[in-house]
Amino acid sequence: MKRQQIKRRTLLSTAAGVLVASAVTAVPRRALAAEDEQEQLADYDTHSTEEHSTTVTSATGQQLRLTAYGDHMVRVSATRAGESFFSDTRYEMVRPENHTALRGGLSVTDKGDALEFRTAADDGLRIVLHKTPLRLEFFARDTGTLLAKEDATHGITWSGSDHSIATESFVPPSSEERFLKAGHGVLGRVPRLDRTGDTVSHNYADADAAADNPNNQAPGIVPFFLSSKGYGVFFNTTFDTTFSFGGDNGYTFSADAHDAAGERPQMDYFLINGPRFSQLIDRYTELTGRPRLPQLSIFGLHMSDKSFADVSDQNWWREKITQHRAAGFPFDHQVNDNRWRAGSGSWSGSWFEFSPDRWPDPAGYQKWAADSGVTVTLDYNRNNTNEMADWVDGPPPGYSFEEADLKNVKESNAVPDWSNPDARAWVWKVFWDKALDPGLGFPGDGLWIDETDDLGAIPYTAPTADGRTWAEDRNAYFLNLHKGVGEEGWDPDGDGHIGSAKRPWTWSRGATAGQQRYGHYWTGDIRQTYDEMRSQIRGMQTAGLGGFPFANIDGGGFGEGGTVSDAYYRNWPVAWSSLSPIWRPHTTASTKDHGKKASRWPLDQSAQAQADFAKYGQLRYSLMPYIYTLAHQAAATGMPMARAMVIDYQDRSQAYSHDLQYLWGPSLLVAPLTSDGGDVQNIWLPAGSDWYDFWTDATHTGSDTQDLAHRTRTGEAPLFVRAGAILPRYPYAQSTAYLTKRQLETDVYTGADGVFELVEDDGLTEAYLTGSGTSVTRLTFTDASTRVVIAQPEGTYEGAPDARRYLVRFHGLDSPVGMGVDGGATLPAFTSEAAALLSEQGTGCVWDAEAKVLSVITSEIPVTGGGGDAATVEPSGDPFPEVGGGTVYQAESARLDSAFVIDTRHPGYTGSGYADFTGTSAEGSTLAWTVTVATAGTREVLVRYANGGDTDRPLVIDVDGTKRATLAMPPTGGWDTWATTSFSADLPQGDSVSVRATLSQPSSANIDSLTLL
Repeated sequence: MKRQQIKRRTLLSTAAGVLVASAVTAVPRRALAAEDEQEQLADYDTHSTEEHSTTVTSATGQQLRLTAYGDHMVRVSATRAGESFFSDTRYEMVRPENHTALRGGLSVTDKGDALEFRTAADDGLRIVLHKTPLRLEFFARDTGTLLAKEDATHGITWSGSDHSIATESFVPPSSEERFLKAGHGVLGRVPRLDRTGDTVSHNYADADAAADNPNNQAPGIVPFFLSSKGYGVFFNTTFDTTFSFGGDNGYTFSADAHDAAGERPQMDYFLINGPRFSQLIDRYTELTGRPRLPQLSIFGLHMSDKSFADVSDQNWWREKITQHRAAGFPFDHQVNDNRWRAGSGSWSGSWFEFSPDRWPDPAGYQKWAADSGVTVTLDYNRNNTNEMADWVDGPPPGYSFEEADLKNVKESNAVPDWSNPDARAWVWKVFWDKALDPGLGFPGDGLWIDETDDLGAIPYTAPTADGRTWAEDRNAYFLNLHKGVGEEGWDPDGDGHIGSAKRPWTWSRGATAGQQRYGHYWTGDIRQTYDEMRSQIRGMQTAGLGGFPFANIDGGGFGEGGTVSDAYYRNWPVAWSSLSPIWRPHTTASTKDHGKKASRWPLDQSAQAQADFAKYGQLRYSLMPYIYTLAHQAAATGMPMARAMVIDYQDRSQAYSHDLQYLWGPSLLVAPLTSDGGDVQNIWLPAGSDWYDFWTDATHTGSDTQDLAHRTRTGEAPLFVRAGAILPRYPYAQSTAYLTKRQLETDVYTGADGVFELVEDDGLTEAYLTGSGTSVTRLTFTDASTRVVIAQPEGTYEGAPDARRYLVRFHGLDSPVGMGVDGGATLPAFTSEAAALLSEQGTGCVWDAEAKVLSVITSEIPVTGGGGDAATVEPSGDPFPEVGGGTVYQAESARLDSAFVIDTRHPGYTGSGYADFTGTSAEGSTLAWTVTVATAGTREVLVRYANGGDTDRPLVIDVDGTKRATLAMPPTGGWDTWATTSFSADLPQGDSVSVRATLSQPSSANIDSLTLL
């Protein structure tokens, strides 16, 4: 299936602990062999040149080949005498097509004592290859900056038994050079972003590491690093790698075959010039493959049934989600853990197939899920592989390894070899036949592929189905699996595949570089401690540096069966998780053993935790156009959604030390609270910008000499907004499927000019890949004139709105001014945004004197596309008008009896939802508002509602217990069509006047709000 990208220009312009020792530092390096055991590149003999590459032969028959990949990357490959270069596609971490698609020009000049190479771009690379001995130096062409170099004693070597270790050694770095290592160690843990002076080894955990810690799992195997000097190196090998960034072990990187039989590692790496980190990430992911964009629903809330392993089934899921939504919380994605599967429904003894006992009607459930805006992940556990249909044990023609090589592996009768294309085809067929075939009508939007990282006990010498050894293939294990499920399984159009009609969400415990173009990862069964949280924040950032921008972490930690404190729950599963790429609270704690507090679901937590969950849920879902645009940027350029500070501030030392904070896109700065609240947290707000406290709108001037001493509050993640930021929003809804695009809200933070290019699509299919299935709306703010220009979108997609209302909020103003749209008359002023929306004109402005926020609401404007401006919002030149209109009381703030729930599936409501009658109670059900009446007297009261039925659904209204009116509530023509009815009544003065609506028959309209004029 052809895969293209939407306009990168558009996206780039917007994008302007507790550790396992073996995974991170002080790794013993067998590459440091005695000199007499090493073979080094000898002197120059001859060279031959092709269009894109030059091959140099040494006096002893060794070969060194330089190849241009585009204008800013050079591939360096070296072999010992008598060896042939590996085929370009031996390691599929590089996108296979790129070995031809990315070839660039490479000129070569013989300078006598050296060869000089240049890539085509003026800002590309200049490489000097000295002849005696063969030694490389890399320079930035435009600035002449020396990036890295070998010297007579530092270069490419082969060492160890049978020369099974290949090493590149550069001269020691300068004291100013800093290094970042992409990927992460086991369980997603990273001790710090700045790895200068460290020795780092991120590989599939081996038998020794497993013996020290059986929970070694989920490594992010990305042999790529970035230097502050503006270059990066990608080491193209799946043998175990070790990187040393100065210090006692020098500046080296090596590949080790562990003396296994078979091929020995070759030196093969790409040196990439930026010089900015954003450019390095862009070019690295161009080389290895762009990250796979998930469905829109994946950026909503995920919840699992893990804490309910004794009771969950399809009825439990439906009831749990319904209760959760009824309380006003959002929900998008259901993560099934074991219980859905046939057999025991436990970790073992169950297999990938719907249980006829616990899930007797998956097709019926899917109909409910589709109607309810719910998508579903199904899990597969490696240890149950042999229980699945048509499994064949043993090596080819079987799908496994030699029995002798599995004797120390847990569940050794269930070990697939994913290097075997037949094994990959088999597992996809099971996934298809048992769940994913659309003809079945079953749930299945995502695949959770678990415990594929626990095969470290396989000996390095074990043969694999592709003719290699486990020493060479184990780091490719995740990549091979995702290739089978993604490229070979899900992606093709045609029988037996899903194709472009729906994007997959496939995630495994651990990852290999290049996997991002097929699927995703999660960091495994992590601890539930603040130390772990700190490691995961850093791991999330290093994953993003290595092409995995959709970091997927157990929110709050998987744990070891115990519960957590209320403060911890509010700080991690709620606050930080909601401000990370994937919001998925998860734990192993059992409600059977510990009661409902063991659950990660908010309704099982304290009232304050529920309030926090609702607050962050409304924040994330209303910010979905901003968040989803970040996801599009990631898919087009590799730019992480959660950006390490070094990406934007590469040249500032503070960026390397402040690694427990990050940028959430170009505009927001997140500094998660990693302890109980009440202490002072030092936060770096970079100089050159003013920063707003998101929660209070208080402003701070950025500084590179002094951190902000921020007093923390439990459950409130410190969150700051850069002046000039433009944050696009939609009205809050409880599912991404319910979000309405007919109202685009734009929060503008004054103090600097700003631009944001909003990307939208259908949220489901891969039409966006062709460039014809997206729209881009440019939002521009000019600070000096307090002007916002909203352009008509470029492009369109299935389901795009034909008209839009725009709501612009200006933050940080000293006082209000009259505002107009497109040069028109000064808009009237109202008491609230809802009052303006519900006014006869449906337009207006609102001044919040306490927050210093001025809101402007336009009428609905046709979406024409094709360029031009949709609306210009700016001062009219008149003073702010006198405030009119009534006071709006939302239904979600009313007291609802059990017959009503908060719902958002029908757009057009004001506030954060409406009261929806459940149909489970008869007449007499009530909802009641407490209102403030400043002066006693006759007042008009409006009730806004929708009635999609074909008969009246009357309400009886009383005030402080006295009947005042009966409202007929006639049909409105549809549940998405809202109307207003009214009554007049004498109201007493007071701050707590009760206005109650009671059903006079066993059905009701949906109630949006009550307005007191």
